[in-house]
This record gives sequence, structure tokens and C-alpha cells, in this order.
Amino acid sequence: MKTEDLAILRNFFRAVTDQPIEFKGSDANRYVPLYDSPELAPHDPVKLLARPIQFALGQSVQLFSGFRGSGKSTELHRLRKHLSEQGDYKVVLCDIEDYINLSQSVDIIDFLLAVAGAFGDALHKEGFLTGDPSKEGYWARFTTFLKNTNLNLADLSSVGIKVALKSDPSFRETLQKRMAGHLGALVEDVRAYVTGCVKRVKDRFGPNTEVVLLLDSMEHIRGTSTNATSVQDSVVNLFTSHSDKLHFDHLHVVYTIPPYLKVLYPNLGTLYSPGGVQVLPALKVRDSSGNVFQPGLELLERLISARGNWRELLGSERATLDKLSLLSGGHLRDFLRLFSEIIRRADRLPVPEATVDAAIAQVRTEFLPIADADAKWLHLIATTHGVALPDIKLLHDLARYLDTHLALYYRNGNEWYDVHPLVRDVVKAQVEDASKRSAKEP
Repeated sequence: MKTEDLAILRNFFRAVTDQPIEFKGSDANRYVPLYDSPELAPHDPVKLLARPIQFALGQSVQLFSGFRGSGKSTELHRLRKHLSEQGDYKVVLCDIEDYINLSQSVDIIDFLLAVAGAFGDALHKEGFLTGDPSKEGYWARFTTFLKNTNLNLADLSSVGIKVALKSDPSFRETLQKRMAGHLGALVEDVRAYVTGCVKRVKDRFGPNTEVVLLLDSMEHIRGTSTNATSVQDSVVNLFTSHSDKLHFDHLHVVYTIPPYLKVLYPNLGTLYSPGGVQVLPALKVRDSSGNVFQPGLELLERLISARGNWRELLGSERATLDKLSLLSGGHLRDFLRLFSEIIRRADRLPVPEATVDAAIAQVRTEFLPIADADAKWLHLIATTHGVALPDIKLLHDLARYLDTHLALYYRNGNEWYDVHPLVRDVVKAQVEDASKRSAKEP
């Protein structure tokens, strides 16, 4: 392969590597304003999230959900940029994954610690608060709280508490047990800390300053094969039974949540007024009747063009690009994943059709195998465009489909669902085969 072709592939591969756009420097050039189009403008998540923050009196709380790889983190970065440019907002964006282990059940106690700790850390990192963070952050304050409540946690230092909260399951278990009778006191202490931080920011930047906390990555929480159900249950319990503890005076908060939570707990938004729940859908490339949605294809073409010259990779004909766009189902990460796999396999430019097909087959295998029972349910989703829930006891299976984006969520007026196009034909064939096998059984 020519040296210049290798350079094209290397740069393209790096550009399609999935990562949030932070809108800093040249990084902002990768962003394609999807919601500038008339078809999508009414569903712009930044506008929908910003309005309650701008219009509510002093405080608000909202839930923001989206499939992993749907662009949710990028939209949070865009929200931070949008609000920060207005001057009266001091916005911090925190990654909860830096503070708790998202493969284990999450309890209100360790979640509140993580929120307070992340908030204090971020305020100092962004320069909104000055002073020594080791003394003014919540970790040092929590050490004092433990002493005042006569709770012994093996004399862990403030740094030890932060590290142990994420990496030591036994510490979290001990913490939850010993704090069980002190939850009310902890809530008061966390709220007092948050309110104190907000007051200091307002004292420094002016009384009209609004402080906003964006807490990302809670949608990443998922258990292992042995604890998935209990982990999901803990998330439901956190955001429903303890919703009142997740509001803070004088602070606007946006929590990200897994997409399954909205399904597992209908009317969840009523617990989080005035913002409620916003769900970031996949980009529609077909409508619910199966017709190609051309504006969606055009937006994906703009998205990939911002990362490289797709014609150098695929050839000048648009058909191959449209094929990849439709197979992605409008799931942005899967769209970029298809390109990265094509680039990985390329041995000349433009790549032959066989290379494209091999890449598609590889990405498809990452969704497989699918059990017969799952295939039957997924086929119902594909034909009804609803969740087709046969039994309330199976909600956790539905959550798994959404979490792994075997099933995708769309919105064009009404909400609707579909099976990921990469496996739709596989699911249909599997259901038909299972039906034939069943018919032959005595």
C-alpha cells in the first residue's frame, strides 16, 4: 500500500475512534450540529435540558438518558458550553465512574458521597473555588462527619475514602452497614456542603450566578452475569425511593441514567419536576414504516465527512455509505464502529465491496449469539415497534436489550422501538427456524 494511503487510513481511523467531543480547540471541529436541521430541531437535547435550568427559580433537577454511544456525553459537553457562554452560569461536568464501581449495586449512601466528592473536586479543578481542595473538598469533611458520629472506618484518610469508595467492595459494604442509621444526618451534611459551595461561588462571581452540576456515566452501570438484576434494582431504588435526596437547594443538577430505567419505572419524570426525563434517541434513518429517512442519511454523511474523506475509503458512489448508515440504525457509535472495522481491514483504496461486507459481518457477530427466547421477543419489537412486554417479570430482559442496543429507541412525535438493523434479519430467520423445529416436534 502507498505511504500516502496508509496516512489516510491512520488519520481516518483515529478520527472515528469513539470519544466525547469536549468543544475545546480543534476538537470542536468534529461536532456536526445534528439539531440544526428542521426535522430534529424540536428534539434538541441541549435546548430541552437548558430551559428548566434557565427558567426554574434557583434550582432544578433533571434526568438525561441515552444508549451508550448515542452521543449523550457529547451533548452534555455542548450543554456546558451553551450555558457557560451566557456568563451567569458556572457549570461543572463530572464523571461518576471516577468515584464508584459501576459493575456493583449502588446505594444512596455511596452515591451521595460520590456526588458531593465529585462536585467539590470539579469546582476546584475548574477554578470556581480557590483554596486547598484537600481541606475544603468533601472527603475531608466526611472524615470529620465520621468522627462526630463516632463511626470508625479503620481510620481511613480522606484520600483513602475516595479511593476505597470506587475500588474496595468490602469498604462500601462496611460503610453502608455502619451508616444505615445515619442516612438522615448524611443527607443534611451533604446538602450543607453543597449549599456552602454554591454560596462561595456566588460570593466570588456575583449573586446572579447559577451553579450547574452535570453528572455523567450513570448509564454505564451494569452488573456481571451473576449480579445484573440486583444492580438494575439498585439503580431503580436509587432514583425512585431516594429521589427526594437527590435535590439540592440553589443547585441545578442533571443526572444521566440508564435507558432501561425509564421503562422499568413509568412516570419517573414526575419525581423530577420541573425537568423530568429527557431520552436521547438514535438518529432516525428509517421511519417506523421502514421508509428511508433521507435527512438522517444526510446527517450521517456530514458526521463522517467531519472525520475524513469517506469517498477515498469507499469510492465515489454514495450507495455504500448509505448501506452503512442504514445498517447502523442511526446509532452513532455503531456507525463509527463500522468505519473503524473497514479501515482495519483495508489493504487498498478505495476498499473493495468484499472488505466492507467482511467488516459488517464482524460488527454483526459482536451482537451474537441470540437465544431463541430473546429472538422471539426482539422479533415482536421489530414488528410492533413497541416494547411488546409479555410479562412484568421480564422487565430486566428488556432492560438488557436496551442496554446492549439490540433494541433501539426512536422518537418522531411518538416514541417507538426497533431491532438493530445489523441483527434484524438474523432475528427473523432464527424465529422462523425455531418455529419450523417446533412444528416437527411430536
